[in-house]
Amino acid sequence: MLIHKINIKRKMKCPKCNSENPGNGKFCSKCGYELEEFRKQEKEKSKEKVKDKVYKIKVKITIILFVVLIISILVLVAFNVFGKMSHGSKDYEEKHVEDEQQVDIIQNDTLSDYMIPEELEFTLTEENQYLDYDNDGLTNQEETELGTSLISSDTDGDGLTDYQEARVYNSNPLKYSTADDGISDYIKIEKDLDVNTKYDENQMDVEEVKINYNVTLIPNDLESEIYGDLEEFSRDTKVNSTHAVFNLLRFEGKVEYNTNNENSILLVREGNKYKEFDSYTNKNGVLEIEITEEDNYKDFVITTKENYEDYKNN
Repeated sequence: MLIHKINIKRKMKCPKCNSENPGNGKFCSKCGYELEEFRKQEKEKSKEKVKDKVYKIKVKITIILFVVLIISILVLVAFNVFGKMSHGSKDYEEKHVEDEQQVDIIQNDTLSDYMIPEELEFTLTEENQYLDYDNDGLTNQEETELGTSLISSDTDGDGLTDYQEARVYNSNPLKYSTADDGISDYIKIEKDLDVNTKYDENQMDVEEVKINYNVTLIPNDLESEIYGDLEEFSRDTKVNSTHAVFNLLRFEGKVEYNTNNENSILLVREGNKYKEFDSYTNKNGVLEIEITEEDNYKDFVITTKENYEDYKNN
């Protein structure tokens, strides 16, 4: 913090004869009054005034910085609230694109299908060989030797980082399924299976996934069990939703959603409008929802029949 020096000039008068030119000696040139102690007192007063002004400047600067901080916090809070009020449409779109890209990667086991041309032309030098561009724990030199991506920590898109595959689990970081049985290496690690052994998925148990105290996922397959997820956003006031807007990610199977309301209905967004979803039932307040691959990434909302009628009439 820069604080400019403050100069306070006072024209000294003799306190006894009130002479404006008492001189610079020990005594007043007019009346002989001793001036040395008087000068000391005046000097101390000047110092105190300087300190007082500096203190006031510091206080003002502190207040300004504090106000700026409060305004910044309020702006950030308002931005986050506004983003959630739009029930995550922007986050949803970004997530949708990201997951579609991930699916594209999963469906292609060859490295060149999804590595950008710039990376294929990468030249290893003394300066960059020990760097780690994708922060996966492998240096650029190690990535080059393995043939893995320099800009993606998970080259084959199976959920394990290149470092984990190459240094921890002894799996192939270039293949979604090292054993070529269609079951990803990540799923095998999660199920405590050997990544290099072939398994028959039809003979493996698929377990339910508890998302929260209201929602349970009952997957059709291992992919849905391990990768499937339910993402929630804020409620939709236009349709007076009773629960948060949600969508399913990489999931096929049944969703059990406990609403504790026998009048609850499930809507799905189509464009800018909602319509009632056609693959669900309400059993004593529990919605049993059938989700197919086509239903992924769609916005679902739970409301009542009365609210839905009001929504359609407005």
